[in-house]
Order: sequence, then C-alpha cells, then structure tokens
Amino acid sequence: MCKTEQPYYEALPQTLQPLHYDVAVSEITDSVYSGIVKIDLSIVEATDELHLHYRDLTIKNAVVHYMGALFDAKVALTDKKKEVFVLKLGRSLDAIGEIAQVEISFEGIIQTNMAGFYKSAYVENGVTKYMLSTQFEATDARRAFPCLDEPALKATFTVHITTKLDLTVLGNMPVEREEPVGDDYKRVTFCKTPKMSTYLLAWAVGEFEYIQSFTEDVYYGDKPLPVSIYTTKGYTKDAQFALEIAPKIVDLFSKVFQVKYPLPKLDLIAVHSFSHNAMENWGLITYRSTALLYSPEKSAPSYKQNVAYVVAHEIAHQWFGNLVTMQWWDELWLNEGFATWVGYYAVDHLFPEWDIFSEFVSSSLQQALRLDGLRNSHPIKVPVNDALDIDQLFDAISYLKGSSTILMLSTYLGTDVFLNGVAKYLNVHKYGNTTAENLWSAISDVSGHDVASLMDPWITKIGYPIIKVSESEGNLQLSQSRFLNGGGVLPEEDETVWWVPLNIKSSAQNLQSDALLQKSALLDIELDSFFKLNKDTEAPYRVDYDSKILNDNVLLNFSELSTKDRVGLIADVISIAISGDSATSTITFLNLVKSLTLDAALLGEAFAPWKELVAALSSFSRTFSGLDAALTAKVQSFIKAVYSKLAIKLLRENVPGSNFNRSKLKSLILKTSLGCHIPELQQFANDAYANWTASGSIDSSLREYIFGSKVSSPDFSERDFELLMNEVIKPSSLDSREIVLGAMGQISHPEYTGRLLDSILDENVIPTMDAHFLAVTVTNNPLTRAGFWTFFKNNYERLYELMSTNMVVLERFVKLTLCNYQTSEMALEVEAFFENKDVHGFERALKQVLDQIQINAAWYERDHQEVFKWLDENQF
Repeated sequence: MCKTEQPYYEALPQTLQPLHYDVAVSEITDSVYSGIVKIDLSIVEATDELHLHYRDLTIKNAVVHYMGALFDAKVALTDKKKEVFVLKLGRSLDAIGEIAQVEISFEGIIQTNMAGFYKSAYVENGVTKYMLSTQFEATDARRAFPCLDEPALKATFTVHITTKLDLTVLGNMPVEREEPVGDDYKRVTFCKTPKMSTYLLAWAVGEFEYIQSFTEDVYYGDKPLPVSIYTTKGYTKDAQFALEIAPKIVDLFSKVFQVKYPLPKLDLIAVHSFSHNAMENWGLITYRSTALLYSPEKSAPSYKQNVAYVVAHEIAHQWFGNLVTMQWWDELWLNEGFATWVGYYAVDHLFPEWDIFSEFVSSSLQQALRLDGLRNSHPIKVPVNDALDIDQLFDAISYLKGSSTILMLSTYLGTDVFLNGVAKYLNVHKYGNTTAENLWSAISDVSGHDVASLMDPWITKIGYPIIKVSESEGNLQLSQSRFLNGGGVLPEEDETVWWVPLNIKSSAQNLQSDALLQKSALLDIELDSFFKLNKDTEAPYRVDYDSKILNDNVLLNFSELSTKDRVGLIADVISIAISGDSATSTITFLNLVKSLTLDAALLGEAFAPWKELVAALSSFSRTFSGLDAALTAKVQSFIKAVYSKLAIKLLRENVPGSNFNRSKLKSLILKTSLGCHIPELQQFANDAYANWTASGSIDSSLREYIFGSKVSSPDFSERDFELLMNEVIKPSSLDSREIVLGAMGQISHPEYTGRLLDSILDENVIPTMDAHFLAVTVTNNPLTRAGFWTFFKNNYERLYELMSTNMVVLERFVKLTLCNYQTSEMALEVEAFFENKDVHGFERALKQVLDQIQINAAWYERDHQEVFKWLDENQF
C-alpha cells in the first residue's frame, strides 16, 4: 500500500486514525486532576508509533490493546515546542483496517488562563467560589487530555467526570448515568457524541442553576428540543432574553439549512472568565457572561443586540463548523465568516425593526476593509503551521471579510438560492471535513454560476479593490486596483483582478450593469441622472468618484441614498482621503461632514450612518489632536459643532427602551460628545452622577457618558476614583465593569492615570480578559496616550506574563492599543522596543500596528496644514 501524503502543515502522521475516545477525569482539586483516555484507532499503515498532542500534561503510563493482547507502551520522544509526544507501542500494528486501543493515564493542570480545562472565580454573597469549564479551540484540547488534536481527525467521544455530589456536571451530550463514588462523590457518564473534532468537546462543573424552554419543531426522538441556559446562582433571571430567542434560532436554522439540529439537547452556559465572546462546543455552548445574559433594567441597550447576535452566531456553528468542519485551520473563515453572516441573518429575521444589516455595513464590512487595507493584512485563506499561527487567524479577516464576501455572493445570487446551495453542502458533507471548493461546488450546482471562479480572488488574494469612477466621452470610465489605507500601491501588489459586482443604483431607465471583470471598462449610463455603485454597500470594495460625479450625481441626490449607502459613502470618503492617493482629500471629507451635519441635516438621525461618522471623526480627531495645541483646539471645536445640536436634542428626549435604535443613538452621541464640553450635557451628567452616588440609580444606557464626564471633569476626586474602581472590582450589573473601564479611559488627571494603569497588572482589580476595555480608551485619549506607552514599556514583562499564557489576549491588547499613535518616531520606537523580544503569537498584529502608526503619521504630515487652514477659514 502506498503511503499517505502528508499535508504542508505540521500534521501528525496519518498511519493511525482515531475512531473513539473514552475520556475519564477524576481527583479534581483546585489546581490539578487525574485522567485516563482510551483511544480506539484504525490502522491505516503498519507502525509501531503513535504521535499525540499534549501540553501541560504529565504522562504516567500507557498500554496497548491489540489483537487480543495487552502490552506496555513507552514515551519515546517529547517535543514541547511542537506540543507532541511519541509512544513506542511495543510491537508493530500491522493488521490494516483493524482496531487497536491505546490507554493512557495522565495528570493535568486546572488552568487559570481561560484555555484548556480551567477555573473561573466569582463572588457569591461575599464568598469567592469557582466554576470549571473548557475552552479547546483552536488547539487546547491537548491541554486537557492526550489526543490527536486536528480538526480533520474526527472521532466520537464518551466522557466521564468524577466530582462532588452537590455539583452539576454538563457535557456535549445528555447524562447517560450517575454512579456514587464513596460517600461524597459521583461519577457522571455522558452519552456518546456524534463524530466530531477534538476542539468541540466540552464539559463544565459547578454550582449551576438553569432555565429551560423548547423548540416549536420536533427533533431527536420526534420531540421538541430542550434548550437550557445555565448560570451560577442568581443569574438565571438575566438569561430570559437568550432563552426566548435560542429555540427560535434552532428552528430557523434547521429550516434554512434543511438539516435538523442532530443532538438530543442544547445547553448554553455563562462562564465568568472568558477570553472571547463565546465558543460553539457542540451541544454545550460557552459564553462570556455579557454575551449571553441581559438585564432589561440594568444592561445597556447595545448589550441586548450583542446577546442576540452572539447567541445566533454560536448556534449557527452547530451546523457550519460542527456538523461540517473545515479540513484545516487555513480555512477557519469557512466556520467564522459564514456564522457571522448568518448570525446577522437570524437577528434580522427575529428583529427586522433593528435594521441590523445597516450596522453590518459599519461594524463588519468597514472594519474588515480597515484591516484588509493594511500592507500586512493576509488573505482569507492563509497557510498556517502551528498553534500560535492558528490563534492569529481569529481576526477581522476570517470573521468580517469572510462574512462580507458571503454577503456579496448571497446578494448577487439571491439569498434563497445561496442558502439552498449551503443546504446542499451541509447535507452532502455532514459529519465530514471540507474546503471552500466543496462549498462553491454545492452553490454552483444550485445557482448555475461558476462560483469558484468568482470567489477565488476574494478568498486567496490579499486585499480588495477600489473602483475609480470618472467620465470619458459621455460614458463612465471604471478601473479597479488594489486599495491600501496608506496609499502607494506598488505594481507587484496590484496584480489581482477581482470579480466586482457593480450593483448600480440609479434613477435612469434601462440601466444594465453586471460586474467589472477586468482592470478597466466603459459603462454607458445617463450622466445627468443619480447613480451610485455598490448599492446598499453589499460588497467589500471602495468607490472613488471624481469630484464632479461625487457632487453632481451622488451628493446632490443624497436623499436617494439608503441607510446602508450613507454608511458606505462616509467610509469610502474618509478612507480614500487617508490614503492620499486621490483628489478625494481630507478637505473633501470635512466638506462632506459639514454639508451633512451643519449646513443641512442631510444625514438624518438613523443610527448606522451616525455610527460610521463617529468612527470616521474619531480617526480624524485621534490623528490631528495632541501634537499641536492650536490645531487640537480647532479640531475639538469642529467636533463639538458636529455633535452639539443632535446631542442636546437627544438629551431632552425621553427615549423609551422599546425604541431600541433611538436609545442606541442617544447613548452613542452623548458618549462621543464627552470631550466637547457642552454645558447642558455637562450639567445633566453632573446631576446624574450625584444621583447615582446618593441612590445607586442611573440610566443604564448613559452610564459610560455619565461616568466619563465625571472622570474628565476638573472636580474629579479621590472619592470618585474609589467609587468607580469599586464598580470595576465589584460590578453592580453584568456589563458594569466593561462600561466603567471604558469611561475611566477619559481620565484627565495625571495623579490618577498611573494608578489606573497599574490596575491592569492586578488581576484582582481588572481581570486580564477585560484589560483592553481600559487600554483602548486610554490610548484614544490624547492626554494619556504618551503615559500608556511609558507604562507599557516599563511593565512589559509583567504584561507578557499575565497575557501570553493565552496568546489571543496579548495579541488583542497589542493590536488595539498601539495602533492609536501617530508619529513616525513612535513607529520606530515601537519597532525598536520589540526588536529583541519574542513576538511569536502576535507578530502579524505587531506588523499591522506599525503599518497603522505610519499611516497615521503620513496623514498628519501631509494634511495638517490644510486641515488647520480649513478649520480656520470655517471659523472653528
């Protein structure tokens, strides 16, 4: 028999294929546990070795059951860097197609870093307690038990957990049986799972409560599916919203995917310490508390939408990722890009009044373009070799560019046609592993389009196009090229030709347009009519109209633009201005803002366009503030003029919580107006803060504004500092810590800044998973930006110690903070600081940070004089 071909990445040998794991965990203490794993292996090629993944495990002994014989196996090689050990099996396993069982006893560590099998601390009635749960994606199942930890090496699993009698134990499957072990312990055995990847296995142990509901449709055993939400004691009252929507989402996806949810139950559990938002473990989805629990009385309105989306996203994974899994992590986007898009699809189905896809254009598509416009971005599909490379893929490219390309394709084909193709893909490949080619093939069969050729450049090439639009002898001249946020695209960076669906919105009759398939083309269109490319901004590219077309054909007909179109136009104009590669300049952007918000209220008051304008103005303000006092003052005066009228109007409105988008707009505009020093707003914030300190009562939607206003005010005191830090340490609501940390970044008092930053180093004050909520706002604040860099340098070893045990946390911290600086000198200083440091695990993020600092610096150097002149001439 010929040998199996090894893939390009560091894969285990293919000689033995896992069929079933029997995992037993016992003797659980505060810091360690014991385990036994039995792995049934199919013999593909004759071998006397078994290669297994492990990390933070002590291998005690191993035996092999083969052809009726029992013999010892020995650890022959360990490679902690590659997280692999090799068992010499004692004799050759040469009966091809037969099954051998390897039994390994081991000891493991109860982790504290939100990876593997780990514990979370929480306080109940003044007593510190712990819950235990797992986080195995991407490569942390190997921290919990020896395994063949690759997504394509699927198997079934039976799990046994021995623990104290009074604790609840949860797993992927229902409990099959419980048996007493002595007087105080029990052994819980779960039903065997379907065939699945190691990263989807999960269990949890703790003092849990739950609430339960059922689907309307019938599932396993022809019965409605039980959907349960578990929390530690006292939190189930905040799980009601998630419980209301989760069964509906299961029914929706079962219908549109044409495959019913296959497990006998679905549990969702809130975990107190969590590095991400959630994890889609099959049948036992784990969540950060603020991504699952919502209090109508105490939570900010944005958290309700976040819960709805994250619940939908993770339930989508039960099909897309769990039932059908990518072959290797280089196609992580197949999991995450699709789940992101279909998560929005589900929220839009449940809450059409939220207009969620307008926010998708701002929160997802534009965020993806901002990252993918960096020279050090990466393609959606990118080779990855080891565990730390894999972790770096959990970014806006895999999630948001992936989902944006899916939105583009589904719009082009029609959503129903697209979903029928997805349903075929899931039915054909269920319980298997796939590549993007399998998905494109299924959608092509249903749609009749050659989807693979359309999508290949979007998936396999770095970056995205900008379409330049000008007039040429009565026609539209269109040309495409790669867009870089900082401009200066080199010829060798501009070789890709994308399929670009033009999707033109126009008032003209008989307009025909399909897609741009080459570098340039002429389009016959009535040039005296209104038109806009990329209708509803449903494809991930930018459009650069020449100044005449922008003014005469687009802006003069601004009222014709949809909410999504307004988001896209604002984002395109500011992004093209930053690049410096067009006549569309920073002055073009400032004139646009002035015309939309000051000269006339053309922008309207929909949430999504204002959210995008806030993002654009924040970028503008961050870059042009803090280096020159006179320019900083003028920038702040302009920003104040933009926000004042709407902020005061919203302040005077009594917006009911049921008016969801209006409530979000009020929260956004007041929070963004913090540095504007608007007297009416400041007086409101002072009164609201005083009421909170006296009674504890506060408008949940306006906390960040109220607290931030106090933090940045001249009369901020030691008492205020202690009150707010106490809210961080002992939050009075689910989202309080995150909100207060965001507000504390507005600090304007040097005597408190150092103490505030030092809190990042104390996990008892700011949990490591939440450090970025403070750090991002501190680096956005021109008064504290320099101080943060000093703090970062002086305490880097401690920060690395705290965060690098879960590299996702460190990568996020570096990426979201250091990008906010704006001088070439700072770029050189950051580069020099990391020159001799181990940056494996966040090297791509660091390169992206350096890209962004240089872009900020070039933008400032190129345009600060013109910006000053424009602001001065317009009396700001």
